[in-house]
Amino acid sequence: MKSGISIATIFLSLGSLAGSVSYQGFNLNIDSGSSSVIPFIINLFAIIGLIILVLGILLEIHEHLCGEASKGNRAKGIDLRSLSQANPPKLSKSFPSLIESAGIHDDLYLIQKSDESLSNWLQRSTTALSHFAKNNLVKINQHESDHPLALGALAHVPHCFSLGFLISNKRLVNYYCWNRDLNKNDKSRWIDCRDKRTKGQSTSDFVKTVMSSNIDTPQEVKKLGLSIEMSITSNPENFLTKIGLDAVCKIGLKDQAIGNLFSEKEQVKIIGEIRKLLNNDLFKKYPNIEELHITITAQASFIMRFGADFNQNHFPSVIKIYHFENQKYPWCFNVSPNKTDIEYSVL
Repeated sequence: MKSGISIATIFLSLGSLAGSVSYQGFNLNIDSGSSSVIPFIINLFAIIGLIILVLGILLEIHEHLCGEASKGNRAKGIDLRSLSQANPPKLSKSFPSLIESAGIHDDLYLIQKSDESLSNWLQRSTTALSHFAKNNLVKINQHESDHPLALGALAHVPHCFSLGFLISNKRLVNYYCWNRDLNKNDKSRWIDCRDKRTKGQSTSDFVKTVMSSNIDTPQEVKKLGLSIEMSITSNPENFLTKIGLDAVCKIGLKDQAIGNLFSEKEQVKIIGEIRKLLNNDLFKKYPNIEELHITITAQASFIMRFGADFNQNHFPSVIKIYHFENQKYPWCFNVSPNKTDIEYSVL
């Protein structure tokens, strides 16, 4: 609609111009009545602009009657907050024609209070996430299963991963990301990951495994770490040592940057690569894995989608997702496939 209005306005304006310019013997005349060619071109583009405008209006009407914007097809918005650096509007307010509130209000607003200890905050966070899975999510799945969920988060990695893990891949979910990059045209707004284009990124050539000096054979590996480095680099050797793991598999990208992985298509592709790596390589190479330990640097939307892919029966019963800060891992959340209870550990 905007394109149609712009095109029609520009060329209709040109059609009303008349005048002449002379410079060193060169004359330029603009007169819509002096030739039949120029008015024809102007009118043609004006008509094209009006056609685009009409098509845009028809598409909007169809969207509101039968598409995502219709009352029966709107997604249920769920907002997760645990970071205090920004205060974005709720998804339902940013996309009022596509998303309506899921009715859980501020249940997942988990920002740490100024007088709240780390342990109390983590206890409140894990309790709220478990309560969401046992109550709110059950009601949504029972009564509004035909509505997709719209997930947006401005939260710590363990919170994002756990929310995705609890929802898992059992229903349609649309992921949104709050853009904080330096591009003035895009920053400080929610991005629908379905609208972003893929950049052709892949983890295929950026996988490396480091082993503990105490491990002699692959059969001895029981605690496997995954260092998922999508936006910034971390330190798999440090992760191995600090947490006391048997092996760590580093998985990265060629171009690591904040805001490099908003595309839904690209997120699905990369998560598929990691799943294939786990199932076809790591789980076979290390057949006695009992625990998975994960650290991630990536967009919140990717982390939630990644967590949803880990709620599978053949995964280890102990999965720990760590908060990474200043090259340290001060705390983590503990999740287990097909269980709604989340625990935390302070290291």
